[in-house]
Amino acid sequence: MSSSSLGNGHRDQRSAAGVAPSSDLDVSEVSSALDWRGLVATGLYRTGVLRLMQRISCRLELQKRRGAIFPRLRRTAGPKFVILCYHRIGIGGIPIYSELPQGCFEAQMHFLRKHYRVLSLQEVCKGLQDPSGAEPGVAVTFDDGYQGVFTEAFPILSKYRIPATVFLTAQAIETGRVAWYDCVFLIFQMLPSGTMHLDIDGPRRFELSSKQTRLAAALEIMYVLRSLPDQRRRECWAALEKLVTLNEWELTGRMLNWSQIKTMQQAGIEFGSHTLTHPVVSRLTESEMEKELTESKCLLEARLGRPVTDFAFPFGQFSDCGLEISSRMVARCGYRCAVTTVPGANTPATNPFALHRVQIGEERNLAMFAFRLNQYFLEANRNSPAIVSAPLLSHDPETGPQGSSVFEGTRHA
Repeated sequence: MSSSSLGNGHRDQRSAAGVAPSSDLDVSEVSSALDWRGLVATGLYRTGVLRLMQRISCRLELQKRRGAIFPRLRRTAGPKFVILCYHRIGIGGIPIYSELPQGCFEAQMHFLRKHYRVLSLQEVCKGLQDPSGAEPGVAVTFDDGYQGVFTEAFPILSKYRIPATVFLTAQAIETGRVAWYDCVFLIFQMLPSGTMHLDIDGPRRFELSSKQTRLAAALEIMYVLRSLPDQRRRECWAALEKLVTLNEWELTGRMLNWSQIKTMQQAGIEFGSHTLTHPVVSRLTESEMEKELTESKCLLEARLGRPVTDFAFPFGQFSDCGLEISSRMVARCGYRCAVTTVPGANTPATNPFALHRVQIGEERNLAMFAFRLNQYFLEANRNSPAIVSAPLLSHDPETGPQGSSVFEGTRHA
């Protein structure tokens, strides 16, 4: 999940009609006009400097040096792959923490198709496993499985022939009811205005005067819940749920259904597991962790009729993942790779069960989106923490996986 600025923007009518933006920057200039970083990025974009930087980043990278003012420019050791992480495309309602107008998403996909090699996650895994001859590329992924992936994103993905992987929270898809953390955000939007006192892992005081202060309060509570053992987290959640009566119409019809998933699957969209119930994996016991990994995989494979080979950690920061244990278990459960929400580019040296993903999709200034994406290719790679390595898995579409020779910061779930 990820927070964003919550506005009342209108859907781009040209996108709704299926018409390509007349200019890469048509949508980008709607926001960030007064942000100096956005102005700099726009200048670099319009003058062609950003495009030059993109070409340089295919072969060279900037490495920060201790004690040096300027980074060193050096040749890249191998291909880099950036994996983008999205949640919901669209505005209004659940998920409250994430909004991106369809027009902005279309501008981003148009930009990717025009300027980058756009790869499936399977192609990224192949490039990481066998980097000889592989070229840099970008992959698109979605977490959770919100309805907007079908209604808003899928037409754009099809239009620009963008492969994508959607990581499904299996129980939410099966029941049609949003996961627990969405309810936390909804509760804080429904509480009466004024000062709110809560005792969750200590006394806390919130001023609930606007949508933004309510969002900030929910984020603070989410930080607390993510730090607790899973059983304690469930107890606190149950106490929160008693504060208001949740509207059932808000909780249902927000997730993809199996018919929509099958339609996307037939069009080439891939699906992976985002656990069964979206817990904080690092707060689980080993048996609880194995249940989340195996039962979600089995349920999805039964519904999809094919192997589920990719996994996304809920929330996704290293502290949320428990990688020393979970990376081995993810491999043992038959997954090919696992993705986090720790930003950075991926190289053949990256742990395949702790792949980096970047969440820049809610940047509505297209020039800034392009600038930040290029930064990940241009900067020297941030390595994953030291973990006992596990092999990548090769997969036969008929027989399944076979072994060969592993709430994001404030913003991601």
